[in-house]
Amino acid sequence: AVYGDYLVFSKKGENRIMLNIGGIANFTFLPGDLDAANVFSTDVGPGNTIMDALVQAIHPGKYFDENAAIARQGKIHPALLGALKADSFFAGAFTKTIGPELFNMKYLQKAMQISNAGTLPVEDQMATLNRFSADMIVDAIQRTVKKNEPFTIYISGGGMHNPLLVENIKEQLKGIPFHSTQALEINPDAKEAVLFA
Repeated sequence: AVYGDYLVFSKKGENRIMLNIGGIANFTFLPGDLDAANVFSTDVGPGNTIMDALVQAIHPGKYFDENAAIARQGKIHPALLGALKADSFFAGAFTKTIGPELFNMKYLQKAMQISNAGTLPVEDQMATLNRFSADMIVDAIQRTVKKNEPFTIYISGGGMHNPLLVENIKEQLKGIPFHSTQALEINPDAKEAVLFA
């Protein structure tokens, strides 16, 4: 995907972050100087994968938290959020890659056990997972982009349809221009398919 990102989306004079939120969240940094040596791509952690797994576990026949309806009814549980963030994957150096072999229901259950959140309502679990995904996306962007370097985010993938997830990201990146890849005439739900083609 990174090669396609570079060829299709690079633009002279604008640093771009192509943020894709699928099951796993990842992004490509495209420098405005078009220097391919400075292109950077990495997975950052969970996007929708644990939230989707939780919905499927409690609501057979449902596949995701549509419009963040479940998460919006809950409250963030600070101890659970801290336990979710404690995995060594997040401390590791970029670039890195990961998948549902780590971020799955077992990951959530372990974090709930560590944080004594075993009786937490599903709504609070979902609200906390939503914030967890957002926080790790923001953390990765802030750690990899040079301080005071301007950039624009272009989002794609299923996670862009989760309004609370997008709000939680934007809230922490105030002043950063934020668009979907539709602004670049690429359907955000088909962006990775376009790149692979």
